[in-house]
Amino acid sequence: MAKIIKILKKIYLPLKTRILVIILLPVLLYPIIIIYFNKYQDILIRSEFAAIERQGLTLTKALALAENQYGLIQRNQVSSPALQSLIPKVKYGSNIRAMLFDMHGNLIADTKASMKYSPFVKVSPLPSVKNNSPLETYLTSFVSLFSNLISKPLNLPLYKDNIRFTLDNFPEIIIALKGNITKVSRQDANGKLFLSVALPIKNIRMVRGAVLLSVSGEKIEQELIDLETELFKAFGLILLATFSLAFYFGRSITNPIIKLAKEADKISEDKMQKTVNLTELKSRKDEIGNLAKSFYQMTRELQSRIDHIAEFAADVAHELKNPISSIRSASETIGKIKNIKEQTQLIKVIQNDVARVDRLINDISAASRLDAELSRIEMTKIDITDLLSTLIDIRSSTINCNINFSKEVDKSYIWGNENRVAQVFDNLIQNAASFSTKNCTIDIRLEKKLDKIIILVEDNGPGFSEIGINKIFDRFYTERPKAEKFGNHSGLGLSISKQIIEAHGATIKVFNRLDKNQKCIGATVRTVFNALN
Repeated sequence: MAKIIKILKKIYLPLKTRILVIILLPVLLYPIIIIYFNKYQDILIRSEFAAIERQGLTLTKALALAENQYGLIQRNQVSSPALQSLIPKVKYGSNIRAMLFDMHGNLIADTKASMKYSPFVKVSPLPSVKNNSPLETYLTSFVSLFSNLISKPLNLPLYKDNIRFTLDNFPEIIIALKGNITKVSRQDANGKLFLSVALPIKNIRMVRGAVLLSVSGEKIEQELIDLETELFKAFGLILLATFSLAFYFGRSITNPIIKLAKEADKISEDKMQKTVNLTELKSRKDEIGNLAKSFYQMTRELQSRIDHIAEFAADVAHELKNPISSIRSASETIGKIKNIKEQTQLIKVIQNDVARVDRLINDISAASRLDAELSRIEMTKIDITDLLSTLIDIRSSTINCNINFSKEVDKSYIWGNENRVAQVFDNLIQNAASFSTKNCTIDIRLEKKLDKIIILVEDNGPGFSEIGINKIFDRFYTERPKAEKFGNHSGLGLSISKQIIEAHGATIKVFNRLDKNQKCIGATVRTVFNALN
């Protein structure tokens, strides 16, 4: 069995073929199973036995009356023609064979005895004439051959005809002479079926003899072939309908998959192609349509990430180019001048630029790993109120600003990563402090509205410029206080913060606060999280 499974695993079958096989296999097995177990044949045999028994009871009653009045059985005065005339002609006619026995088991009359062994008359029926079309004949022959090949063997006793009669060949006669009705099925050397029913002839509770009625199973076999032929006709229609539906079903699944694969191949082969043409598939209102929409969204997201990486690389190159150009210019100049003071100044420029490059590389490295890290971070239920309180306590001792924290509720929960959320608000607090004067105040307010948690970080600095308010979250964009030394910040802090916030399903925005005279009195960063109960 294990070897068969290994062989099947090595055999490649297209998905469409596998779908057809899986759907059609039960339909193909159904007629084979029915024919193999001979269920219809068993039913027909039982029906035939019942009919023979009814005729046998009629015959034994007639013989019992004749025996009662004339004693014909005891006198051995019942001839084969006389016995034949007593058999009802309604169903079997001369096809049935009747054998009469006296109470000692001696054969008195046989309606179909062979002339070789007995003087009894043998009567053979004329074959029936049927006008079947060539197609019908071919189908019947095929069904008969198919049935003989797969039918379960009956394993019946051998029927021996045209021999001298002995009770050893027909033990049911002995049982009938004891007063019991017995039914026996047999097969001849060619596999043809024969049915026999032995009935006692009773006269005033005394068995006067027995009758053995035998009939060939050709009628049953023909009825079975006719029934199986009709079954195959119906099976052919069912198979055709099933195949058509399976083929349609297979195409409806495999064709969209093939189209999706081709579109994916186009993208991999043509680097300039950024989108896929799935308009027809996306319009479907089923799982294939959902798959096409997901595939389309996936390709857009992948393309967006590719564009993001390209833009990031361009930004990195641009940011690194300035300090490197400065280092190159200073290094070329330092060898041409002999003034020690000027050389010292150039060396400081080089050192500052090297420190700037080092800081840029560190920040760029952190930013480049952020997407991968955010996709793997473990999210838990966070008490954002407690997190902000702890963070404010730590930062209050390291910055020259007062931090006021107000909250509407004592406990507020969000779903996220505690370290990353703390990183965002630590960055916002430090940015607010850098734009504020000494002994300034930073206000952090936590509000809860319905299923949202809103956190506001406010300072009293100069606010955002008209250009900066729209570009503040762009990579490498810096808008620093005039007094601050150039190059101390890479411009990635708020960009990283926005990535972290969006990875938590939240939003972050900035705006300026204005007084009654529309004068800026400070900047506000507004973050909105989904609340957990």
